[in-house]
Amino acid sequence: MSVPNGPSRLNPHLAGLDLDLASTFAELSDSLAAGGSVLLLTDYDGSLTPIVGHPGDACLARDVRADLRSLARSPRVRVGVISGRAVDDVRERVGLPGIIYAGCHGLEVTSRRLRFRHPAAVAQQRALDALLPMLAHRTRAIEGILIEPKGLSVGVHYRKVAAEQVPLVEQEVVRVVTDVSTRFPTARLGVFRGNQVLEIVPRVGWGKGECALWIWRRIAIELPRPVTMLYLGDDITAELAFRTLAGKAITVCVGRREAGTGARYRLPDVSHAVRLISALVEEVRAA
Repeated sequence: MSVPNGPSRLNPHLAGLDLDLASTFAELSDSLAAGGSVLLLTDYDGSLTPIVGHPGDACLARDVRADLRSLARSPRVRVGVISGRAVDDVRERVGLPGIIYAGCHGLEVTSRRLRFRHPAAVAQQRALDALLPMLAHRTRAIEGILIEPKGLSVGVHYRKVAAEQVPLVEQEVVRVVTDVSTRFPTARLGVFRGNQVLEIVPRVGWGKGECALWIWRRIAIELPRPVTMLYLGDDITAELAFRTLAGKAITVCVGRREAGTGARYRLPDVSHAVRLISALVEEVRAA
């Protein structure tokens, strides 16, 4: 798809960027030009902020926050952040009251008007709580490991673990999940790989893609049509969402994946993703 004529062709944020970004922007521009609107849903780590050595150091840049604020104030745009982080964590890091926050890979959603906690995941809270001290005990000798409780999920970060120790991390996580599943027969916990993190999540047939559609159904009815959903993600959990959203959203993989991607478009890094968002701000203003 070519970049359409008008303000978007002259948008300074598109200068020197690749064809995938220009094509993505063209679809968004077409929707706005037709009098429609945009639902922007994005991951946090690896999409809005670069992956860093410690998850606590992933801070949102001031200009990115300003762009998200501008979009959230538009009557033709809704913005949501769907993260593997705890919902309170991602809400605090973004710090904008006018957007939708989803945590634990979409198992929790909160905004001014939306509230959701997946009931089947909530039912497994006791198993998740029991898992934490077992994980801490079994991995206590592994230097650099970080266990992050998130409420409805648990993250085991191994970014600072020596490469030769990573298989041991994976082995111990699987063992603990198996032990907990034996103690709690109704628990159904899965282990998913993210960016140097193992995510322990209730297996309830629900992820970021299903969450995006849940938000879509509640938001689209109040926006001018046509409503175009843009979904940005970067890791394996995002790949699951790309499959769920195929044919329903403009899906964009942020970062280079050796295994390929199921997203419609691909952007090489976070800097391109935030430039796409800046370009969208300018187009919304022009529209």
